[in-house]
Amino acid sequence: MCPHNDLSSRVRMALAELGVADMTHLAEYPRVGRLPGAAADAASNICFLDVATNAEHATLLIGEVAALMPVVALHTRKDADLILRCLRRGASEFLSEPGTEQLRAALDRLGRLRVTPTPSKPSMVYCVLPGKPGCGASTIATHMAVEFKRSGASSVLLVDTDILTGSIAFMLKLKPDFHLGDAVRDRQRMDLDLWSRLVVHCHGIDILLAPENPASPLEIDRQAAGELLSFWRGLYEAVVLDTGGTQPVAVEFARLADQVLLVSNNELLTLHATRKCVEYLEQNGIERRRLRLVVNRYSPATGLKREEVQTALKLEPYALMANEYETVQQAVLEGRPVETGTRFERSVRALAARLSGREMPADKKNGWLGLLPKRGSVVSTK
Repeated sequence: MCPHNDLSSRVRMALAELGVADMTHLAEYPRVGRLPGAAADAASNICFLDVATNAEHATLLIGEVAALMPVVALHTRKDADLILRCLRRGASEFLSEPGTEQLRAALDRLGRLRVTPTPSKPSMVYCVLPGKPGCGASTIATHMAVEFKRSGASSVLLVDTDILTGSIAFMLKLKPDFHLGDAVRDRQRMDLDLWSRLVVHCHGIDILLAPENPASPLEIDRQAAGELLSFWRGLYEAVVLDTGGTQPVAVEFARLADQVLLVSNNELLTLHATRKCVEYLEQNGIERRRLRLVVNRYSPATGLKREEVQTALKLEPYALMANEYETVQQAVLEGRPVETGTRFERSVRALAARLSGREMPADKKNGWLGLLPKRGSVVSTK
C-alpha cells in the first residue's frame, strides 16, 4: 500500500528480484476501517505500508492491520519519532530507503519470528470530544463503553482523560485509589499486575479515572499518549476515551484514535462553540472528515433542525441522540447507566452498532427518535 510513486517502484522491483510474484498494489490509502477487508480479499499475509505520504493516516492503518499480519512501514528517510510511533502501533519492521537487501533481511527476520496468529478482533479506539462543556459527552462515552460490552465485545476500557473537569467518577459514584496520572507516570514499567491495580471494574468494563485534584500536574505528550494506547490496544477490544475537548491531551489522543466523536446539541450557543472547536481541531491536524458529529438531546422543537445543524457546522450529523434529560439525570443520581429499553439507551445501542459495523433492527414502535440511520440513509426530522 504505497501512494509514494518512488517507494512503490523500488519495493515492487525489490520483491520481484526476491522472487515474490504474487502481490497486490494499492496506490491510495483506503479509508479507516476498510483495510482489513481489502487485505482479506487479496489473501495477503504481509503488508508493506508507506508512512511517508501521510504519516497520521498511515499509522491509523497500521493499528487496523497489525492484528491480522506483519506490517513493514516504509519511508524515504530515518525518522526516530515516526519509527517509535509505527512500532507502538504494531509495525513489525521500519525500512528507510528500501532496497533488495533490506527487504531480504526484513523478510528473514519475520520468517524467524513467525507464529500462527490467534484469531482476534483488532482493537478499536474511540475518542469522544465535547463541542462545549455540558453537552453530555461524558454521558455518551460512558454509555457507549457499557453498550460495547453488552453487545459482545470481549473486553472494554473507559478512560477519563479530562484532567480539569473529569466527571465519570462522580457519575458512577467511584472513589478509586489510582488514576490516569499514575498510568502516565508508570507507563514505562506497566504490566498486567500493575495495570489491574489502577483500573476499577464496574458494569462489566474496566475504568481508568481522571485525577480528582485538577491542580495535580499531569502532562501527556504525543509519545506518552502513543505508549498508553499501544498498551491498551493489546488488552482491550474497545477503548473509549472521554476527553476535555480542546485540552492538549484531548488532541493527542484524538490524533491516534480510530474514530473521533464530536458531541454537541442543537442549541445555537452550543453550535457556535462547537464550530470553534472544529476549527481548533483542524488547526491541530485533525481533519474535519475524521469527525463523527453526535447531536445529543436532539429536539427540533427547541433548537435547530438536523439540516440546519449540518449547515451551521458543515458536518453531517452521524447520530441523533434521544432527548431524555430526566431519565439520564435520575441515572446519574443513582450512579448507574440508564435502564435498557429507554429511548436514550436505544440511541446509544444504535450508535455503538453503527460504529462497530453491526446492523440494528428497525424499531417501528418508537420511530426515528430512539434510533439512528443505517449507513447512507437520512433521518427525517419532519
